[in-house]
Amino acid sequence: MCIILELRSVKVATMRGARKTALVTIIFMSLGGLLFAYGQSPKQVAGAETSLTKEERERLLAIGKKLFVERCAKCHDERGDKPLESGPPLSERKLSDGEIARSVSGRFKDAPDEQKRAVALYVRSLMKGK
Repeated sequence: MCIILELRSVKVATMRGARKTALVTIIFMSLGGLLFAYGQSPKQVAGAETSLTKEERERLLAIGKKLFVERCAKCHDERGDKPLESGPPLSERKLSDGEIARSVSGRFKDAPDEQKRAVALYVRSLMKGK
């Protein structure tokens, strides 16, 4: 009987260790994935205007406007002039490139990076005084 109890306690201890290891692994993998997903896209989007030719900028602005009108204009209007319950219209906000990038990356999380970059560029073009 003593041997059986010892075997059971070894199994439980081993299971607990395996569960701890699995849990820690899942947590670190999840955090790593979140940091990668959250950290990469905004950086790529934030550089929306970096070294663009005039033609490339115009092409991205057209894509960004199309996507913005399709997915954002209901609340913001086409030019970002509609006041929101949460504050002033988008066009009057003084948002940094990083803030725009995070917002775009969150709302367009499944979109390709080029589309995120295009929307961020369009949103930046709506800002008055920036």
